Amino acid sequence: MEQTVENKNKSGIKTFFVIILFVVLVDLIIFIMNKFTQSLPYITTIFTVVLVVLSCSYILIKYFSKYLYIIDNGQIIFYMLIGKRKFESLRIDLEDLVDIKPYIDKTKRKPDYKFIYDKNQDKVYIGRYKDGENISSFLFSPNEKILRELKKE
Repeated sequence: MEQTVENKNKSGIKTFFVIILFVVLVDLIIFIMNKFTQSLPYITTIFTVVLVVLSCSYILIKYFSKYLYIIDNGQIIFYMLIGKRKFESLRIDLEDLVDIKPYIDKTKRKPDYKFIYDKNQDKVYIGRYKDGENISSFLFSPNEKILRELKKE
């Protein structure tokens, strides 16, 4: 059983302005570094490449990713989808789940993992699980099928 969760509030204009902001910031940093590193131009080039890679990674992850929840073989697996590629973020045995309940934002401790886009508190659940000797937590927004399957276990 699986569910894909994507950001329904994607704004093309906001994404466009974030990309433009990153381009301007990278250009400004290159301009400043060129003033101070006349003797070592390779440092500017290496720094520029690293900055562009980090900027592109941030934009891809923040604005073009989705989450995939899969329940299979007694485990729940959380993936981040970017394009056609899947990156496993978390794998939990269902027997290690302590509880799953609606998330109330007044908790003292922040969750260890977030697999949500929804700001609507009614659809967000917090799951707690045994991680060795500790109890870790994650936020997710399951549909009714996933929720029934998890509560059944």
